[in-house]
Amino acid sequence: MASAGRTFTTPVQQQLQLLPLLFKIAPVESDESFDEMKQDARTCLSLMSQGLLYPQQVVLVLDTLEEMAGDRSWHARFLVLTYLQVMVFYNLFTLLAAPAQVLRVHTLLMRLLLDEQLEVRDMAGTTLSGLLQCQFFPLDQGLQSRLQTLSQTRLSRTRGEPASTELVRRHAGVLGLSACVLSSPYGVPHWMPQVLMELSDHLNDPQPIEMTVKKTLSEFRRTHHDNWQQHRQRFTDDQLLVLTNLLVSPCYYA
Repeated sequence: MASAGRTFTTPVQQQLQLLPLLFKIAPVESDESFDEMKQDARTCLSLMSQGLLYPQQVVLVLDTLEEMAGDRSWHARFLVLTYLQVMVFYNLFTLLAAPAQVLRVHTLLMRLLLDEQLEVRDMAGTTLSGLLQCQFFPLDQGLQSRLQTLSQTRLSRTRGEPASTELVRRHAGVLGLSACVLSSPYGVPHWMPQVLMELSDHLNDPQPIEMTVKKTLSEFRRTHHDNWQQHRQRFTDDQLLVLTNLLVSPCYYA
């Protein structure tokens, strides 16, 4: 903690090799009831994620994150994402100069978007939204198509309940589409109206998909309210009708 927090130098390799241990010790949330070692591990991870990395160290860190993304503890997988967010922002230009490493981050993020644990999927969606917003990787047709395909996963029934694997894949697609919408909080890019229509088709899906869609629509309404007269011009009359019904219907507030 002292080394990472009081200097501006790049961490040495031996420090980075401690990351797997810190991921396993640190708690997901800050809580005074946790013992001192867990709190210190969380603080140390936070400080280390802000370190400036040389290109060769980026490779080492991503190796570690990919390894921990397969850990049995969902807490460790969750912390991979919180670390990744800060690490990318602090080393944005170093990473953007290495397309192969950008691809590794993209692959890692899509992997965790399909995680079996709901909290990990939610954090992966939040991370995806942030990286799209800072244009770390483009929101191209390939990514949109992949997310749409996932969101259209058919749900078969097992004893009256959706199959868990299919539900995870469908939810991952919806989370990804939601991340796209939330990545443009004050504008309406050409692709957004259609994505909003696709999300609206999932309002009657099982939980947690339904709640994800409601939260996204609520956030869209909040961030686009002030300039709505300008934003609404990007929608067709049919899309506006659907969106208006969604944002004022009783099920929206349920």
